[in-house]
Parts: sequence; C-alpha cells; structure tokens
Amino acid sequence: MKKKRKNNLLTAVLIALIVLSIAAIVYVTMFHREETVVVKSPPEQKKAAAKEKVQALTPAKKLREKARDLPQPPPVAGTPAEEEDVVIAKITPPRLKLKQVAIIIDDIGYDMTPVHELLRVDADITFAILPLLAHSREAADMLHKANRETLLHLPMEPLSYPKEKPGNGALFLDMNDEEIIFQLEKNLTSVPYISGVNNHMGSKFMADEERLMLVFKQLKKKDLFFIDSRTTNNSKTTAASQKAHLTVASRKIFLDNDRDYSKIYQILMDVGNAPAGNTPLIVIGHPYPETIRAIRDANKIFREKGVSIVPVSKLMKKKSSEGAS
Repeated sequence: MKKKRKNNLLTAVLIALIVLSIAAIVYVTMFHREETVVVKSPPEQKKAAAKEKVQALTPAKKLREKARDLPQPPPVAGTPAEEEDVVIAKITPPRLKLKQVAIIIDDIGYDMTPVHELLRVDADITFAILPLLAHSREAADMLHKANRETLLHLPMEPLSYPKEKPGNGALFLDMNDEEIIFQLEKNLTSVPYISGVNNHMGSKFMADEERLMLVFKQLKKKDLFFIDSRTTNNSKTTAASQKAHLTVASRKIFLDNDRDYSKIYQILMDVGNAPAGNTPLIVIGHPYPETIRAIRDANKIFREKGVSIVPVSKLMKKKSSEGAS
C-alpha cells in the first residue's frame, strides 16, 4: 500500500514538472516575440513592401514602377472612349499663297465715329492719323488697343496754299531747319504708337528734295518708314530717301476721289482682280461712309479670291528684305 502511494506521488511530481516546463517554454517564446516582432499598420506594411520591391528592381524598372504610381493625366480632348465610334476629321488642304494689299485710311482724328465703324470691318486696315486734332490721341490709343497699325498723317504745304490749308502741324518751305524739326517732333509726339508716316497734301513740300531729306533723316533716326501719297508728279521721295537711307514706298491707287459707292467698290474689285506685282500694292482712301461700306463689302469678295488686306508695314518689310529703299 505504501509502495503504491509512493508511485502515485512520483507520478504527480513528474506531471507537475512537465507542466511547468511547458509553461516556461511558452512564456519564453511569447516574451521573445514581443521584444523582436514589430506589428505594423496596414499602410506602413504596404509602404515597406513597396520599398523592398523597388530596391530589388533595376534602375529602368524602378522608373517604370514609379511612373505607374503617378496620377494619370485626364483623357485628351477628342480622344474617343473604347466603346465610342472613332470620328476622323476631314483634312482641309492648305490655302494658296495670298495676294496682299494694304489699305490706308487717311484723315483720322476729326471724329471717332468712322474709327468705330472701320474697326468693325474684319480686315487689317492701316489708319493715318492727323496730328494735334481733338481726337488724335484718342484715336491712336483706341487703335493701339485694337492691334491696328497707325501712321502719322503729316501735313505739308500744297501748291494751292493758302487757298487750301493743310491744317495743324503743317510743314512749310519757308520754315528753317530748326523749325521743321521742332514741328515734326511735336507732331510725332501727338500721335503715339505709329510705325511710319505718310504725307497729307504736300504737293509743294514734297517737290523740295533738300527739305524732304531733312524730314527723312529724322524719320530714319526713329526707325520709321515713309509712304508717299503721290499728291504730285514732281515728288522727290526717291532721291531724298536714297540719301537718307530711309525705306519708302508709294501709293498706287486712290479709292475715293469721287465719293460714289459704286465707283469705290469697282476700284476695289479691280484691285482684287489685278495680278500681283513686285511692288507693294498700297491703296489710300478716306473715312467717308461710302468708302467704309465699299471696303466692308469688298473684303468678303477678297477672302473668296485669296486677297488679304494686311498692315502696310508688312509690305514695307517685304520690300526692305528684297533690297529696296
């Protein structure tokens, strides 16, 4: 009996030792894991995995992987979706080279009404502004904001003076050099933003080479060009401009010697039908209602014929590049 009790006691002690051993092993294992294992939140785990992935890639693959993570640009306008029909735009062949003509409207500055009306015409008309008038500065400012080209319409002494007066700021042959330069500078100041100059009247002044050369030298200093309105057949523009090295051109056609809409319109049609020449095609008119209406109507036909109304400076640059002066 005693022997049986002794065996039971030994068995109990052995079981207790085994249980304690297992508990110790479990405890040590859990404690070690708590110290060495860092539990990461899902976003951090994702970043770490991505970092390890990138480090394992080659440089080229790294760039491709980074590109995939960048936000994708929005679809390009006009790109069809996969389920939509693809529309192919009709290709319009380029237009033929345009014939170019410059239309200058003189005598701007008296009234703003024709300026407003001409700005409604879809054409690059050039405006020649008289100096020292009530609306000279206003017209220059408005046309500059509208991106229209402007010239100083420079008054000069006509053969018919004093019966016909050229107006404010006129240059006369009885002026000395200092007076001519002073008046010219005053006129230029009163009409800002200009790209060039053309003469108002001047049938007498334009025939004097010495006085004309004085004016041209001043314009050359300011990098301006000159358009001869051809109010006289005795003009010395060519001779004076060659000595002053100034770029010049001449008016080819007057639109409105007769203030008749039908005649003005027909002149414009003749301009449109005329073959393109080697010299600038420069047309001059005035801010008459008949002229404005004719230009508006002719402009529609010009577009159909491939005739383009351009700023006169565009023709002058072409002339200058061809070696003319």
